[in-house]
Amino acid sequence: MANDGSRLIRLRRPPVVNLVSDRWVPDGLDLAEVDAVWRALCEENPRFHDGDLLHVIGVVRNGHAGATVHVAPTSYRFHAVRRLGFDTGVRPLGVKGLCVVPDPATGEPSLVAGRRSPESATYAGCWEYLPGGGVDIVTHPIDPVAIMQREMQEEIGEGGSIDPVALAILEDREVGTWEVVYRASIDRLPVSPPTWEHDEIRAVTPVSLPEPASDAARRLATVAGDVIRAARG
Repeated sequence: MANDGSRLIRLRRPPVVNLVSDRWVPDGLDLAEVDAVWRALCEENPRFHDGDLLHVIGVVRNGHAGATVHVAPTSYRFHAVRRLGFDTGVRPLGVKGLCVVPDPATGEPSLVAGRRSPESATYAGCWEYLPGGGVDIVTHPIDPVAIMQREMQEEIGEGGSIDPVALAILEDREVGTWEVVYRASIDRLPVSPPTWEHDEIRAVTPVSLPEPASDAARRLATVAGDVIRAARG
């Protein structure tokens, strides 16, 4: 556990995602005030749009190096307003990939990283490992591996392969999320990022990850190092 209370839970079994059917609404808040902050946020950045996400109620170890993530559906706006200093307590569930790719210059196993564009909602201008994204209710039971496959197509433009057993669960207190971390691999690095969320993409190692790096990327340095060492044999 880090000094600020953030957690990195290493796994050897697939995590279990337990969906609570009741919709989660922040308790004790003025919802009209939330709506006002949300409107201000949308005026600041028209790319924001509301929708459903999964709020993490709690994460507990379930024995044998596994974990259960308890989630409930809620609205994206409840988390987005955190950007303007309004913390409603929503902690979305996401996925993150440590994606192995041959370095175009050396052929050595490296990891895919991207720099977030200035228009990004979080970590604007920072480097992070790709892919990553929020888990929504696409299938039931919830399948984080399927979400990772979708994010690889959207953020890297490649299908690649994904290990079915997650490496870890990361609590990112900087942006207020929980992310299930997977190892993935692709054959070649894309020439450019396929979406507006990132303006540059590179093959990196934990040592060569450019600055500024996201807090999540820094906290994943040990896990990323393990992935690189395993890929290089």
